[in-house]
Order: sequence, then C-alpha cells, then structure tokens
Amino acid sequence: MSYQLKDVVRLHGRDLIFATRYWQDKLVNQLQGNPDKSLVLCNSYPKSGTHLLYQILYSIPGLHKWDDIVSVQALCGVMNTVDHIRWKVGSAPNHAIVRSHLMYCDEIFKILKDFNCKTLFIYRDLRDVAVSHARWVTNEERIFLHNFYIAEDTFDQQLMYSIKGVPIGSPFSSNASQPDIGSDFRRWSGWITDPGTLSIKFEDLVGERGGGSEDKRLLRIEQILDHLSISIPTRKVKDQFASYVLNPNDSHTFQKGGKGSIGGWKTYFTENHKTEFKKVAGELLIHLGYEQDHNW
Repeated sequence: MSYQLKDVVRLHGRDLIFATRYWQDKLVNQLQGNPDKSLVLCNSYPKSGTHLLYQILYSIPGLHKWDDIVSVQALCGVMNTVDHIRWKVGSAPNHAIVRSHLMYCDEIFKILKDFNCKTLFIYRDLRDVAVSHARWVTNEERIFLHNFYIAEDTFDQQLMYSIKGVPIGSPFSSNASQPDIGSDFRRWSGWITDPGTLSIKFEDLVGERGGGSEDKRLLRIEQILDHLSISIPTRKVKDQFASYVLNPNDSHTFQKGGKGSIGGWKTYFTENHKTEFKKVAGELLIHLGYEQDHNW
C-alpha cells in the first residue's frame, strides 16, 4: 500500500514528456505568431459523470477530443504538482476538450486562466458517487486503494470506505489515504459558485436513459452552448443530443464504476451506510439540493 519508488520514477518520466510537449508547443506558437490557444475544460468531481459531459462536448462542431485526463492525483496515489498540471493542460491542442478532476484552488484557477479555458463542472448526488467509487476501486487494478478494497469480503465494507475514507496508516505502515467523501468534495465545491464556470448536476444532464428528464437535459445542453458561445438551432440540438443518441458504454470508467443512473445508491445503502454518510456529508447533501432534511 505504500508508494513505490518505481511509481515516483515513472511519474517524473511522464512529467518530462509533458514538459517537453508544452515547451515545444509554446516555442512553435511564438515563432509562427499563432494566437493564444483556447481550451474547454470538462471538469468533474471524480465519478460524477465526466464522460457524459465529455460526449456532449465532443459532439459540438469545432471542439476536439483529447485522450488525456488531467487530475490532482495519479492513480498510484501520488499527488500531482502544479507544474504537472500546467504542462499537461498546456500540451493540449487548440480547441481541445480537456477532461479533468481538478479541485478549486488559486493555483489551478491561475493555470486555467493562462490557457483561456472555458470551464464546465459536473457534480452528482454524493451517495451515487460513493457507490460508483467503490465499484471503480474494486475493478480498477491500477488504483492505489485497489488491494485494500478487495481484501474485504463484502461490498458493504468497500462502500463504507468510500463514504468514511481510509485513514493514513491503515493498514499498518501505509502512507496511502483517502478523506471522507464530504471533506473531499468540499475541495471541489468552489466551482459550483465560480462566476466563470458553468456547473451542472449529473441528474439534470443524464436524460431519460438514466432516469431523468429529457427536457431538462436539452435545456442544460443549450446552456452549455451559450456558455461556449456556440450557436446550434434548437431542432438540431434535440436531434443531435438526445440521451439515446449518445453511447455511455464508450467510457471504461462507466463500465467499471457501474452504469450511471439516478438514485442507484438506494439499492446498496444499509442503515449503517446512511448513518455514517449523514455524519460526514449530510448537511452538504442538503446544501446541494439532493435532500430537504436528514429524514431519508
């Protein structure tokens, strides 16, 4: 469970690649007198519907897929540096859609401003996030908590880790840890009120396929287009962006985290899960508008 030297060495090698791309791209643009690049940031709290938003964005004319994902933490558990995030975002081509899991803080905000990023942030009912996270960790061998989760006999306990977190030193001598879901989400919550960011609930965007409203989905897509200053006739929006047109199975994390839908947590949460969740994120759930009170 401890961070391995090979992981650190590999991450330094990875950073060297992105730094090289970043500086080469910067030099070429300066020599050719190219205008500053413009990027679209498809940002999310992890397991909240990144690929759902990404599919919508890459279906918009003029925006381009980009294979990489920028995150504050590597799969091995090591936190990425500010330089890594700058180099990786900066190596994306002009008009690319940059998928990301980036918390809200001054350092990241400054990087995005430097690259003229138009930012969108998607978030989700944290109870569904906890279920998806537990499924993902147990199925993704590369994630640093994988062995810790699969050592448990039941999904109930794995889900409890995704709610309560994993304290440092658990198991003994481990320096890998995970905060409780409420504390963790609060590092991202600034995006919701940021005036330059369009924040969207997963539940508003999932459409009928995921148990939501198709009208609300199309309304949110029109808001996305307005945010990006892109004009598409309303009729074409309906034809092109209906929930049944896009294929969620294109996402490997969708497969490993459990299919995205609304309220799936009700199948997995026991009374113990509810009690522990309310302790760490009950008030947050109410603040985000997913519950009126604690009587759920």
